[in-house]
This record gives sequence, structure tokens and C-alpha cells, in this order.
Amino acid sequence: MRNGQSSAKTMWFNGSPMPIYHQLRAIIQNDIEEGRLKPGDAVLPERKMAEQFAVSVGTVRQAIAAMVRDGFLIRKQGTGTFVAGANLNPDSIRYYRFVRGFGAAEAVIKMKFLGINRVAGSPEINEYLEIGDTQDLFELKRLVHVDNEPTVYSISYLPCQIFKGLDEFPANRYEKIPLYSVIAEHYGMPTLSNKELQSAILADKDSAAVLQVPVGSPILFIEMLSFTYKGKPYEYRKSYCVTNRSKLLRELLI
Repeated sequence: MRNGQSSAKTMWFNGSPMPIYHQLRAIIQNDIEEGRLKPGDAVLPERKMAEQFAVSVGTVRQAIAAMVRDGFLIRKQGTGTFVAGANLNPDSIRYYRFVRGFGAAEAVIKMKFLGINRVAGSPEINEYLEIGDTQDLFELKRLVHVDNEPTVYSISYLPCQIFKGLDEFPANRYEKIPLYSVIAEHYGMPTLSNKELQSAILADKDSAAVLQVPVGSPILFIEMLSFTYKGKPYEYRKSYCVTNRSKLLRELLI
């Protein structure tokens, strides 16, 4: 629907139990999922969209509101409505936020790129990512410093077949730009949701060396899956966190 055009043919099925705004939503969503509308693209103003599809403005507003609610679109006050992408909402993807306590200022963090390699797929991780057992993965390692102290050792796994060329980006891209902005910008796959598992573990030799703590020290272990369109998981991440220096901040909106 870029430049006022939609790739889908407009057909309203009067005999269908599906409301017209659902049908309109399906057309817009199809253009997003097929890549004809990309993260950051503006959608038509409501009145122009109503004219194009020969529906009421109220119908358009219902379709747009549902897509905003479900994370496909983002409204920016005074600017318009845009296809969701990490580049449009950077605050929502700051997973590493540390404070000393409630009301305290957030600590200064700095990301350090440790490397990216192509590795053989893992049955467990590949199952999480809903890909074949034999598919290779990119293993991306980073280290977050909080107030100049190593605090979060992060290892991300992403399918090589989906993210071709991910290992060719310069190191500073992974230090200066959030991974989700890179994914949205270069691969047209914004992050729509995440799931986490958190547990307390003892630092093994690898994580202890990176985080500069004794082997066997208690640390926070976070597993995370990131999802894009159609509930498709695309990243599995393991994070080893030292929380005796600063506390990990999570804000939940109800």
C-alpha cells in the first residue's frame, strides 16, 4: 500500500461473517508480512484509505486500531501511522536496564561486541526457532558493561538461512545499534513480542571468565525468544547477568 497502492485486490464479501474491517486489516497485514510495506513505512491517512477501499472512515479506524493494538502498526502523534519496527520504538527494546533501586537513575551501559560465528544447529535451539535440526545458526556474543563493569554476557542464536550476511556487518554496528533495529532495517522483521525464562544458576567457566567473577558464583540466567510476524520465533538468546552490583530493571505495563 506504499504510495497509495495496495497489492491486494479489494473484495468485500457481504455474505461473510467476517466484518469488513477484519477484511481490510487482512489486506494491510498481508502487505506487511509479504514485505510490500516495510518497518518504518507510513500507511495512508484514514480518509485516503477509506476512499481507496470504498469503505467508511470508521471501518478504517477499526482496522488500524486493531493493528496498533496487536503491534503491527505504531501511531506517532502529529506525524501519522507507521509499520512497526524496532527503529521506531527504541525504548521498548532496551532489555538491559540497570538501577541501584526504585527511583534511582539508570546506570550507564556500554555494549561490547565479542564476535559472531556460524555454528551447527542445536536440536533444542532449532526446535525453539521452529527450523530443521540440520540448519546452521549464527552465534552472536556481546557483553554489556554497566558503569564500566562487565554485567551481562549475551549469546544470541539466529537462523543462517533467514539472516544471510548477518556476519558481514562491521563490529561497531552491534555496539552502536540495537540488534532489533538491525533486524528490522535489513531484514524487514520487527520484533512484536518476547518470552523469557529466568532462573538463578552458578557461573560456569566460560561465563565466569567473561563476567570476571569466580566460577560457581550465583548469577541470573535469562533465556529469551523473540517473535516477529505470524508469531514466528527468530532469535533465541541466553544472558548471564551479575546482579549484585546493580539490579536489572523490568517495567511491565498492565
